[in-house]
Amino acid sequence: MNLLTEKFYIDGKWVESDSGKTVTIINPANGQILANVHQASKEQIKQAIAAADKAFKETWGPMPAIQRSRIMHKIANLINENIEGLSAIETNNVGKPIIESRNVDIPGAADTFEFFANVSVDILGNTIPSPFGNAVMDYTIREPLGVIGAITPWNFPLLLAARKIATSIAAGNTIVIKPASLTPLSTLALGKIFDAAGLPAGVVNIVTASGRDIGEAFASSTTIHEVTFTGSTSTGTELMRQCASSRIPCTLELGGKSPAVICEDCDVEEAVAGTLFGVFINQGECCCGLTRLIVHQNVYDEFTSKFVSAAKKIRVGNPMDEKTQMGPVVDAGHLETVMEYIDSGKSQGATLACGGIRLAGDEFAKGFFVEPTVFTNVTPDMRIWREEIFGPVVTITKAKDNDELIELANDTDYGLAASIWTKNLKTAHWMSAKIEAGTVWFNLHNFLFPAAPYCGFKASGVGGELGKQSLIAMTKTKNVMINLMQDTFKWY
Repeated sequence: MNLLTEKFYIDGKWVESDSGKTVTIINPANGQILANVHQASKEQIKQAIAAADKAFKETWGPMPAIQRSRIMHKIANLINENIEGLSAIETNNVGKPIIESRNVDIPGAADTFEFFANVSVDILGNTIPSPFGNAVMDYTIREPLGVIGAITPWNFPLLLAARKIATSIAAGNTIVIKPASLTPLSTLALGKIFDAAGLPAGVVNIVTASGRDIGEAFASSTTIHEVTFTGSTSTGTELMRQCASSRIPCTLELGGKSPAVICEDCDVEEAVAGTLFGVFINQGECCCGLTRLIVHQNVYDEFTSKFVSAAKKIRVGNPMDEKTQMGPVVDAGHLETVMEYIDSGKSQGATLACGGIRLAGDEFAKGFFVEPTVFTNVTPDMRIWREEIFGPVVTITKAKDNDELIELANDTDYGLAASIWTKNLKTAHWMSAKIEAGTVWFNLHNFLFPAAPYCGFKASGVGGELGKQSLIAMTKTKNVMINLMQDTFKWY
């Protein structure tokens, strides 16, 4: 199946921009042009919303859950059948190593459709005992919300699109989704998967457009019933403000500054290996990725030495090479941002233990590559401690005891994820109750799967994704009460 396309997808049709506007998509590893993707106008965004509304009312909404489930299973199977093609698109567009696209992102997208296809038939209401005995029967029905507006980021394009689409349509909703302008290609490719799976026209509409235009269209629409957004805290906050005036609810998965709490009794080798994965997967461009390593003073020297030594050995290079372990950051603008944070760390007095350099020459000449970067002697007043860098940069800070480990872990506006590294189960449970984060891992980091809920605390989000609870959140409750009285009820 030829999956690459430059057009967007409305009402089951591939559409060109009515203004002729396109955005050039660049391979961050070599600067080569991958595609010139058409951009929808404001009127075309309205057309996509109207198509979703029509499909909700006429086809997808009334369709029995078991039939929706069968189509979603076909989508999952087709994603798996096209892993190689989708992986190549994802790696060339985002810059992540092909081993990550092939083994994590694309199979994860298929698993997401599979899981929500399975649980879509379990959206159940309840019968409620009435205080009137057999005279009144009461029960609830869970109904889909309607049309969902979705906006996804550039770091995990297909995987995060799958989350929002699968959750929405499994509940009987339809959706208009806007992929990130930098990395739209794999989400657009899903349109071809949907066609092959027999998804009815209008159920999913994939619109490439400016963030401003799509945000305004969603927030002002009388047809959009929920907006789901993954991205920066600042953008998500503004989107929520816009939606509030129209009383449109929002689910927001926002930024993170996730800590790893390295306890005195940890297995140091295990902690080093696990936190390396937590920090540097996807070049550190990961919302829940590790950015702050907080280490008990009694293992600080050993852990830091081994972590820095291992970070220096990470193979950076062409992401399509099977041996590459870390690719480029997503574009030139983001490269500049990451380098500014590195400069700020040095100027504020942190110790640059390794990395901190933009790689140049030979295979790196036209790409946006940064060495894996580790700062030690980092204090909470530094920007690299407080702000989300979203790149291959991590800080290491010393703590004197378990209480200070927790205090430092919580010293952030964010609360998306955290991990605890200890051999003591009691310590792990005690700390997990104290840490302010939606996901807490124990001797793991960055392990996610569709059945496990994923929620952010504090500035990291509103609501949650994944798990059956996210499916239920895509429905509304209707209460039905029936008079079973044998005699006519007369109050007057």
